[in-house]
Amino acid sequence: MTTIASHPTPAPLDTSEATLRQQPTIPPSDISNECCLVQIYPPDVVEGMLLLEQDEFQIGRSPDSDLPLFDGSVSRQHAKLIREQDGYLIRDLGSTNGTMVNESTIQSDHTLESGDTVRIGSFLFRFLSADSIETQYHETVYNALTRDALTGAMNKRFLMEAIDRELSRSTRANLEMAVIMLDIDHFKSVNDTHGHLVGDDVLRTFGQRIQALCRADDLLARYGGEEFCLLLAATGRQDAMEIAERCRATIADTPFQTSIGPLEITASFGISVLNPNQPSTVKALLQDADQHLYNAKNAGRNQVCG
Repeated sequence: MTTIASHPTPAPLDTSEATLRQQPTIPPSDISNECCLVQIYPPDVVEGMLLLEQDEFQIGRSPDSDLPLFDGSVSRQHAKLIREQDGYLIRDLGSTNGTMVNESTIQSDHTLESGDTVRIGSFLFRFLSADSIETQYHETVYNALTRDALTGAMNKRFLMEAIDRELSRSTRANLEMAVIMLDIDHFKSVNDTHGHLVGDDVLRTFGQRIQALCRADDLLARYGGEEFCLLLAATGRQDAMEIAERCRATIADTPFQTSIGPLEITASFGISVLNPNQPSTVKALLQDADQHLYNAKNAGRNQVCG
């Protein structure tokens, strides 16, 4: 096996000391005839590429694995990739937490298609076939640099650049804009009680539900941990309050399906709105939204303040 190595990278929520096996780095231009796995969560997409060169490739917590992942969410012998005539299939080896392809737990051997995501414990990989590595690798790198792989939301870096651009545009055009900070209530207790894999289930569903309510021009980003941010262009306070309330309801009204069963989840929201006649900054808007979020938490959670 040849590996494009990663440096030691903590898994989500600082629960892991996992690292991919250290090997010489090989540029993507030299791998066009091989299948590979690219680690996209925890983010290590540039250096976390693993070439699949052997007939059987085992993943697990055991140091003897072809891909050792030293994390409690990964079984010692977790899964195996097996070469077929036209590519690879993946087989779960009776792992505790199961193996997921495209976020569905596999029950038997599953043939991998290029672009499939493979979840092993807290780790998320993308499988790329030999005939599409060049194209999909660069797309995967771009997505990893701009999007949070777990929740599907944009990442904080992308958000900050987008807010800065939208603030300038709104000020020039004399338009309102809104920033909403969203925070999952009592998320730490979910992790402490049920474990980080269940926490990941909650974060993933949270991102999906909020994204489903977003308008075409809205931007949802993961700000950090269980905190998210919605950027709403050309949106005043009343519309922002209505959008935030719909988001609050879609979280609170239907339990989240997780690996340990349904969980009741709520979230709190803080809103800040730009007055185009009063100069402001990105920092001021975010601080104002964060203060309203703090007020929502102090007032009992599961509510909107702004």
